[in-house]
Amino acid sequence: MECLNHFAPAIQAVAAIVIVLLTLVLVRLTGRYVQVSEALQKPCVTVKSEARLGDEVILDQPFTAQVAQTAGNVVLLNVGPGPALNLHFDFRQTNAQPGNPVTHLTGFIDYLQPGEQRQVHVARTSLPNRDFDFAATYNGLSTKKYQTTIRIEDGVIKSFTFK
Repeated sequence: MECLNHFAPAIQAVAAIVIVLLTLVLVRLTGRYVQVSEALQKPCVTVKSEARLGDEVILDQPFTAQVAQTAGNVVLLNVGPGPALNLHFDFRQTNAQPGNPVTHLTGFIDYLQPGEQRQVHVARTSLPNRDFDFAATYNGLSTKKYQTTIRIEDGVIKSFTFK
């Protein structure tokens, strides 16, 4: 017993170092777990599209789709497995003639569940004969920011990017 009392400070120092190392290992494993769980809960917001006839897709570019409507309005859809939080979206017309007004519509949705669709205050009738850039920024459950950008030409989705 006398030996343990004599080396008590050294034993405490070694124990403290072991606890610090174990804590660092636990922090690293927790970080990996957060990355994996975020991948399983990642939201992805898009403008809902509707099916097109085969000839229309062949004549346009591959992978294009017509913007869908519900009661005449454009619909946003979360196709990801996780909820989209604090969703800010922006429709900006890119082909306005000089001197004509530019259509620029913005909005906010606080929560969009996986698979949920929501009508926005953009009339689908405003899409034909105009080109729009759609941008949406939103958070996942871990507060990580995501962004969707879509190019819409004459009511047809021409490009889609997700970051």
